[in-house]
Amino acid sequence: MSDDVQARRARAEEALRRTSASLVLLDLGGHTATGFVISSEGHVVTSLHAVASARAITAVLPDGLRSSVVQVTAVDERRDLAVLCLSVPDLVPALSLGPATLPSEGEALNVVQAHADRSPEARTLEVRAVQVLGEWLTLLELSRTLPEDASGSPVLDAQGQVVGLATAALANGRALGLVIPVRYIAPLLKTPGPPRPLSALDAPRQRATRVRQVPQHPVGLLEGCATPAVESVASLLGQAINVGAPAYNRGDVEGCFRLYAHTAEQLIDERDDCPGVQRALRDGLLRCEGLKDVEDRAWALRDTFDGLMDVIGRWRQARPAPLTPANKRPPPKTYLN
Repeated sequence: MSDDVQARRARAEEALRRTSASLVLLDLGGHTATGFVISSEGHVVTSLHAVASARAITAVLPDGLRSSVVQVTAVDERRDLAVLCLSVPDLVPALSLGPATLPSEGEALNVVQAHADRSPEARTLEVRAVQVLGEWLTLLELSRTLPEDASGSPVLDAQGQVVGLATAALANGRALGLVIPVRYIAPLLKTPGPPRPLSALDAPRQRATRVRQVPQHPVGLLEGCATPAVESVASLLGQAINVGAPAYNRGDVEGCFRLYAHTAEQLIDERDDCPGVQRALRDGLLRCEGLKDVEDRAWALRDTFDGLMDVIGRWRQARPAPLTPANKRPPPKTYLN
C-alpha cells in the first residue's frame, strides 16, 4: 500500500471518528438520509430533497435513541437545504462549521454517512470541479457519484473541518455527487424564524404536475434550410439545454430562462436562411409574453426548443446519410437532453 493511500485512509478514519458522534440518521419511512447537528439547540441540517414531502421523520441518534422530528427551522429551496430541530437537544454534540474558503480542484474530501444497519462510513473523493451558478450558488462537483441515502452527509477536508453538505443530484440526466458549501448553511441559523411543522417541507414540492406543450412540427418546417444551417441550429439549441437544464435543476430558474431567451433571439437574428426555425422561435417568445411566472416562461421556451430538436431529428432520418471514405457513414450526432 502506497504512503499516499495510507495517508488518505488515516485521514478518512480520523474524519469518521470526529464526526460520528454528531451524525443523525433520518428515517423517513421507506428510505433514509443523513443529517448532522450544527447547534447546541439540536438543529440538524440535511438535504431538502431527501426529506421533502415526508409525513414523519424519526431521528436515530448515534447511541441508537430514536426521536421524532416535528419541527422545521429553515428551508432553502434554491440550495437544497433544510434545517430540522431535534426534540432532544444537547444529547448530540454539534459539529463546528469550517471557514467559508472553498476547497480547490483535486483536493481530497471525506463524506461521512450514517447507516441504519451498520456503522457510519467515510468516503474519500476528490473535487472534480468548482461550479459557479451565478451569484446565488457556487458548489463543488465530486469525482464520483453518491448514493441517494448519502444526501445530507457532512463533508470534511483533510484538516477535519466541515466544508459542506453532500448531496446526490441528477442534472440533465447525469448523476452527480455535489457539495453545498458551509457558507450557505451558517446563515440559516442566524435569523431563524419560528419553528414550523413538517408540512413546511412540502411547499417546494407542491407544484402541480406540469403539462408539456411541445410543438409537433412537420418536416417541411426546415424546407430550404441547408444542412450546415440545420446542424448549427441543433448545436446551439443543444448547448443551451445542456447549460440551462442543470441551472434550472439547481434552482436558478431565472438564469435558465434568460439563457433560453437569449438563444432564441440569437437564432432569430442570425438564421434568415431558416425561416421556419425563426417562426417557431418567435412563437415561443410570444407564448412567454402571456406568462407571468418565470418558471412557466422557462418551460415554454424549453418546449419550443424540444419541438425544434424533434423535427431536426426526423429531418435527419429522412435524408440519405452521406458516405465517408473512412467508415461509409458518419457517426451520429448526439445532444444531451
